[in-house]
Amino acid sequence: MGLKTIANNKNLNDLGEADIIQFIQEKGPSRLPSHLKKGIGDDCAVLKTDGDRPLLVTTDTLVEGIHFTNQTLSPKALGWKALAVNVSDISAMGGTPHTAFLSLGIKPETNVSFIESFMAGFQAISDKTGIVLAGGDTVESPSFLVITVTLLGDCLPEHVVYRCGAREGDDLWVTGTLGNAAAGLFLLQNKQVAQSSEFKSQIRAHQKPMPPLEVGKALGESGLVHAMIDISDGIAKDLAHICEQSGVGAVLQAAEIPISPRVMKLAAEMGKNPLDWALHGGEDYELLFAASPADRQKIISLTAKVSNIPATRIGKAIRQQGIWLETAKGRDRLGPGGYFHFSRSPAETR
Repeated sequence: MGLKTIANNKNLNDLGEADIIQFIQEKGPSRLPSHLKKGIGDDCAVLKTDGDRPLLVTTDTLVEGIHFTNQTLSPKALGWKALAVNVSDISAMGGTPHTAFLSLGIKPETNVSFIESFMAGFQAISDKTGIVLAGGDTVESPSFLVITVTLLGDCLPEHVVYRCGAREGDDLWVTGTLGNAAAGLFLLQNKQVAQSSEFKSQIRAHQKPMPPLEVGKALGESGLVHAMIDISDGIAKDLAHICEQSGVGAVLQAAEIPISPRVMKLAAEMGKNPLDWALHGGEDYELLFAASPADRQKIISLTAKVSNIPATRIGKAIRQQGIWLETAKGRDRLGPGGYFHFSRSPAETR
């Protein structure tokens, strides 16, 4: 029985985020129109153009109390992050961002200085990435701030990377180190924890993430990558999207998950498992991708050349469905973790 027939008897908490998206998709056209190369189900929609570069389109909404609070993000950091999360989507498709649209639902009693600081942060990352703000909307919100950014980018058609191309036997790779943003959020939410300068990079990872845009573009241009996604909801949950759309499973090597020494130290001091932050924390906005084992050295050389830090091979795609974590104790099924909207037991505010 499809969602079309059962959803009317349920509320959104019963369905959850994934089923809501599926329900919306089922209500749309059964076949994509000729101008739409890719619709719902990837980091960006891909639209054909009259030129030689298809248009990449992504939209993200941030809601006060769900994605941020004034205790965890300053107005300037919020402006930066509101655009950064969209830049990450363009990066995951191998594209280059160029035009943004910003919409705000904002409380009327908000001080003008908030907008000034917010736009300073938004403009800072715009300048860094070559993005131009071209329009948007502003409306009154009665009780909380809502931010929606739509970002356009482009890419040569042969360089676009989708989530659906992973193959059995592919290596799985990530850029950077994982768990930094989750560790930073932990520090911000636990004021009793001393926020020494030693952990400033973790707080910055949460407040001012900088997606590896040039790495994503280089990977797309290389033709080496079969599937790619950005790590926004936690690697366990985001890898599931690649697996589902590619018809494969995956096994991750716990010992190979890249975690910075500072995150390891903080976790040890606080009695936390750093692997939980790395696998489920989310908001690292690094790249997770699949590529042939025959191209390992090329992947290492390419990513090291572009970012000075080579990507890390963390596992492989397998025929068996599901995601598995292999540790010294054996192999266990890995739950999705991460953040789930419309969950009966929501994760901590992000």
